[in-house]
Amino acid sequence: MSTIQWEADILNLFVDRDKHEKAFTNMVESYNGLVQKLTYYVDQNKHLEASAQTSKDAHDKMARQVTVLREQGSPMNQKRSAELEAQVASLKDERAELYKTQGTNAQRLLDLNDILRLKDAALSQNKEEIRRLAESNHVLAHKNQEMTELVREKDITIQVIQDELATLQLEMVKLDERQRDLERENAQLLQRWLKKMNEEADRMNAENVFLENEQQEANAISPPALSPPSTRSLRNMGPESPTQNNWRNNSAIFSIIPQISNRKITTHESEVNTVSMSTGGTMFATGSNDKKIRIWDVKTGSLKSTLTGCLQAVMCVSFNATDELLLGASNDNAARLWHLGTGRPRHTLTGHIGKVFSARFNPDSSKVVSGSHDRTIKVWDLQKGYCIRTMFTFASVNDVCLLDFDGSTIASGHLDNNLRFWDARSGNCIKEVTGIHLGQITSVCPSSDGTQILTNSRDNTLRIVDVRTYETLSMLHADGYKTGTNWSKACFSPDGQYVVAGSADGSLYYWSTRDGIVEKITKEQTSPIVGVSWVNSSVVSAEKDKTVVIWGTTARRPTVFEK
Repeated sequence: MSTIQWEADILNLFVDRDKHEKAFTNMVESYNGLVQKLTYYVDQNKHLEASAQTSKDAHDKMARQVTVLREQGSPMNQKRSAELEAQVASLKDERAELYKTQGTNAQRLLDLNDILRLKDAALSQNKEEIRRLAESNHVLAHKNQEMTELVREKDITIQVIQDELATLQLEMVKLDERQRDLERENAQLLQRWLKKMNEEADRMNAENVFLENEQQEANAISPPALSPPSTRSLRNMGPESPTQNNWRNNSAIFSIIPQISNRKITTHESEVNTVSMSTGGTMFATGSNDKKIRIWDVKTGSLKSTLTGCLQAVMCVSFNATDELLLGASNDNAARLWHLGTGRPRHTLTGHIGKVFSARFNPDSSKVVSGSHDRTIKVWDLQKGYCIRTMFTFASVNDVCLLDFDGSTIASGHLDNNLRFWDARSGNCIKEVTGIHLGQITSVCPSSDGTQILTNSRDNTLRIVDVRTYETLSMLHADGYKTGTNWSKACFSPDGQYVVAGSADGSLYYWSTRDGIVEKITKEQTSPIVGVSWVNSSVVSAEKDKTVVIWGTTARRPTVFEK
């Protein structure tokens, strides 16, 4: 029992404590309740204020609507409202259509952008293709130009061949006519020869009978004596002709290299192309681009005569053995013959279809040999006045010369660097000497005895060739020597011991033919030397720039003659 008591006491103590300590609990709880109610009422007030504001807004809105309704209450307003609504609907439809169009356009823009990218790629490819085609076109244009040049060259070659064919056909017709004439003349000559031989036989028989009778009478009187030579044998023992004598005795002259410039002459109005001294050495001739040939005195340097008739530049001049005739070769495809005594032309030798660069007399002046850039050599009979032989050389001819007295052997120098020998009687090529030069041969000159030939070339060397063996005996060159033109002429001295040639700088070079050494170099001119000529003790040298210098072994007071 005691135990329950103390528990009740303790519980009473707790109740007293609670009463003492929780005396304001109800007040606090009431206060908390009031606070909660206040909060609720505040929230309710806010809600009511919001509701009031909403009601006010609704009232204002309704008032406005009432106002609008009052305004729209008339039929006109209703009609206008309907129209506006229709417009609004139309605008909404249009806006929807525009949205749809905008979407379509956006899709099209995307498609066009894709197409544009494809086109840009194709444009880049096309530009690259155009560049490649332009390069190809440039290459093809260059090839086309080359082919055009080649075709033009072929056309020129074909034209030359056609001209040669026409010339050959014309010559064939002439040869046929000449053959018929010769056959007719041969028949007539045969009849005349038979008749004359019969008459000669009858006359000789009569003479023999007469001589036998006289011999018998003489034997009856005295012993036989030696009979004199017959008239026929005396005729056969006649003296040599002057041309034969000149041809054979030129080598007897002893040559000395000229040391002194005696005369310096301005010869023409235009460039000089050629010079040649006469056989006797008393005069020389010059040919020029002014289409004239002028004859000059070697001793005085004075002008003796001027020969005209050429239609283009004169490329070569040559005297005959007696110095009575002068031959000129011209770029007008012809060679012309003048008589120096009268200064009048005697023959115009036409038949070449290219520039004639060289023409020479044979020793007895009965024939002329000409060489042309139409790749032919022609032999002309001056008695008949026409061509009796044409030789096709396969290359342009720069110079020709004769190697024997009767003119039956011809040497020619060519554009293809080769030296050729020809039989004038048959027209056949005897020998073609190749490989002696690396440039075109500009001149050929025979020695005085005809056993050697001198060639000058654009490879700046000269060669001495043995005519009998066609072997090169000597090669002449010098450090400063340079051939100036495609028609520059060099020559032997009269005794064949020296060679003289002119260089592009105006210098004259003298070589010894024995050892090929340069013996002397002289210079009085400045432009390329186009030709030299050496007769007796005088040398004349012509430069392209109109001036000719006369060189000698003895000094004369120099004189400059104007043109």
